[in-house]
Amino acid sequence: MLNMDFSQSLTLGYQADRWQPSPVAGVWRYPLEREAAEHGHVTSLVRFQPGAVFTEHEHPLGEEFWVLEGTFSDENGDYEAGSYVRHPPGSRHQAFSRSGCVIFVKLNQFNDADREFRVVREDQGLWLTGDHGFRRLSLHRYGGVNTSLLEFSEGGRFPACCYRAGLEILVLEGQLDDGRQLYGPLSWLRLAPSSVPELIASGHTRLWVRTGHLAGVAPASQAG
Repeated sequence: MLNMDFSQSLTLGYQADRWQPSPVAGVWRYPLEREAAEHGHVTSLVRFQPGAVFTEHEHPLGEEFWVLEGTFSDENGDYEAGSYVRHPPGSRHQAFSRSGCVIFVKLNQFNDADREFRVVREDQGLWLTGDHGFRRLSLHRYGGVNTSLLEFSEGGRFPACCYRAGLEILVLEGQLDDGRQLYGPLSWLRLAPSSVPELIASGHTRLWVRTGHLAGVAPASQAG
């Protein structure tokens, strides 16, 4: 198991030497949280070298991914950088990349009743702009769990409302400052429901964000 205590906040800056080869030639993984080596709950970065093919596999409790670089492909189509894709529980596919790609992927973390196949492309989505210095693109909502992109054009304070029931962030561009450390591109933060840090986006910053998914997790002082 890796980083599976959800009652504890976790912040990981990107380190290029943490990539690991997968069992499939040409496919590399950068693990963030993992229940077991080849099954169960997984969050990771995955890199396909040009021409790499990942054999057909099933997603017992779903798969979702965000394409960071290049083009990811399967039987359903080609997904360029800036695409968000959800495969529902029980789905199967064979993944490949003709020219190479990097994706952020989460496996086996769906509600079993969430059966929607979904594709959102950031250049075609409906971005909403509010009064808080950022704009937001909703990627998916189900059962109190919200997945979005946030974009700060000139920096600003991360919205405090998003800390409720846990918070997960992947920095896509720019950086976040929590007062102790700066988190640049590909940094990953998972903040427990009990934590309320002060996060400041510096300059132009883009974030993949999930909220609500840790609603049932007890605070660290109560866990165990």
